[in-house]
Amino acid sequence: MKQRSPCTVSPGKCAILAISTVLFLTPYSNAQGVANSNGSQPSAQDPESIWSVTVPYETRDDIQRLSTVIDHMRIDENAKTVTIEVDTTTVDAIRALGFNVRIDPHASQAIQEFRGQRRDFLNQQKPGAQKPNAIQNSGQSKPGDPLFAGNAACYRTVGKTNLDIDALARQYPDLVRVVPIGQTWVQKQALSFRNLLIKYLPTSVVGLIDFDLLPDTSANPIRVVVIGNKAVIKDRKVPRMVTTSSIHAREYTPAEISTRFTEWLVKSYGSDATATWLLNNNEFHFILHANPDGRKLAEQAVGSWRKNANLKDAFCKGRPLNSGVDLNRNFPFGWNSTKGAGSSGDSCFDTYRGKTAASEPETEAIVKYVAGTRQASGNFAGGVLPDRRTAAVGDFGTGAPNDYEGLYIDIHSFSQLVLWPWGIRRASIGDKSQTANDDGMAAFGQRMAWYNRYRATQMISYDVDGATTDTFYGELGAPSFTIELGKSFYEPCKEFEKETLPRNTASLRYAARTLKAPYQLPLGPDAVDLKLSANIVRQGQRVTLNATIDDDRYRYDEGFKGNQPPTKHDPQPIKAASAYINLLPWESGAKAIALTPADDGAFGTASKATVSGVIDTTALKPGKHLIYVQGANQKGQAGPPDAVFLEVIPKDAPEPCPPK
Repeated sequence: MKQRSPCTVSPGKCAILAISTVLFLTPYSNAQGVANSNGSQPSAQDPESIWSVTVPYETRDDIQRLSTVIDHMRIDENAKTVTIEVDTTTVDAIRALGFNVRIDPHASQAIQEFRGQRRDFLNQQKPGAQKPNAIQNSGQSKPGDPLFAGNAACYRTVGKTNLDIDALARQYPDLVRVVPIGQTWVQKQALSFRNLLIKYLPTSVVGLIDFDLLPDTSANPIRVVVIGNKAVIKDRKVPRMVTTSSIHAREYTPAEISTRFTEWLVKSYGSDATATWLLNNNEFHFILHANPDGRKLAEQAVGSWRKNANLKDAFCKGRPLNSGVDLNRNFPFGWNSTKGAGSSGDSCFDTYRGKTAASEPETEAIVKYVAGTRQASGNFAGGVLPDRRTAAVGDFGTGAPNDYEGLYIDIHSFSQLVLWPWGIRRASIGDKSQTANDDGMAAFGQRMAWYNRYRATQMISYDVDGATTDTFYGELGAPSFTIELGKSFYEPCKEFEKETLPRNTASLRYAARTLKAPYQLPLGPDAVDLKLSANIVRQGQRVTLNATIDDDRYRYDEGFKGNQPPTKHDPQPIKAASAYINLLPWESGAKAIALTPADDGAFGTASKATVSGVIDTTALKPGKHLIYVQGANQKGQAGPPDAVFLEVIPKDAPEPCPPK
């Protein structure tokens, strides 16, 4: 492969080497070392190309051994294979462990094309860049608009995400605020990002980077988007939902899912009843890019950058593009508690945990924001989520109160999984992985899985220590979950828009409806398909409310072989359903309006029931009202409510127009 000499680096710009075009944009069938139907394999001449590979295994121990050099594998227990996406040097590392590696040529080509499109995407955003005709002819682009149509166009960069969220905050100041919560590793250094990369990375790697697209030291804080209707919430203490996404830099889908969900909540307020009641009664804290420096490198298709950008303490001499600390092995609770089984002490490996627990400023900032500061008592105070699990260091058996309010979700890709603590089997609790709150967490995970159609398996077939979810459950007792989105780090936009996005936004909407009691409400039936016979009525008129109460919205999975199977929740018969006007069922003064089975049915016979009731509007003032519905099952467990809008107009108002 012919390479040009690197350009002279100046404080201003550095041109992209021709190697970047050859390496990432060369047609798949002609690129050196690219696997094809004739069986050619990755070679030392293209160490940073990314491959989709399948690796056969025999036992759980094999998967655990693989996890020392890779993470995020899709496990097929029937075929006894794992599918992973790795660079050439990792392929070599897997083979060195004694495994057979099968290259998937078609999936690998799709990855190369995706990464090439990302470079095009970035280049079109540079000042003075020529935009495609489709953009030129469409008028001025708006926040959120992609710059071109293609497999990689739907995933916003860190800069574009910040631009769109800042615009959202300006447009909806009563609902949205943006809070910087801490500095990244790069910001903590005396040098700019540009000069740090020049200092630590080899010249051949520096030449792959377009420095016009990287921030200076002050441009990349970790930011939280806080959403809630302060005018309605006022001084009330309300449940909070915290999410982190794309803590691993190469994972495109998580940040985009979180950003889209943020936009849906805000833009739907006032027109969608669910979004409205959620923002009137809860607060949402979205850390859209938990690893912005690493993501800046991954965006440019520089290798398969996963970790943060710590090139000083976590530099990998033999594989510089695998430098950095895996932030999801750097969190404090249970850090390195498996003595090497659940994370790596080698900076060249994907799961490098860092020198000490919470050694990285990104980790420190997230822990301080979510949990607060550890007090002399050992408990945390001052964070977004309350500390309600009082346990000594190393205590994995003590549980949290079942009435805990609030929720933490960490969104990753890929593998199509819903997971919850503990991430490893604990000798201190009889070599088991279940927590004392497993009943509620399993129910929550299985409800989420019904919506996104993923496996709700509690833990993967390999140990993971120092992770986010173990920390926020372990330190606070907060219900904590990981969602692994999709089938690839480089999921084509068409697949993302058609499947991953709608399924997981529906899953997140369900999660948001449980915030009052995430350990309890998922044990009850869901309230869905709320409909009124008329959405606009004159004061004094009666309106019929219909809804479905469904306790069968579980997706049970026996879990991976070798792990304890998750707790199973069998669907229960529906016992009752009620409606409430303008007040949630648990609010003071809420009055239940009994709903009865439709069509002369009876409660107690089936796990799904259609219910109905009459809403009398005589005492309702003109204006929009929220009508809530909640059901309960035979075990007496009430489920999460949902709502529908009812607009009441004055008695002498003109006849309302029929809905379009």
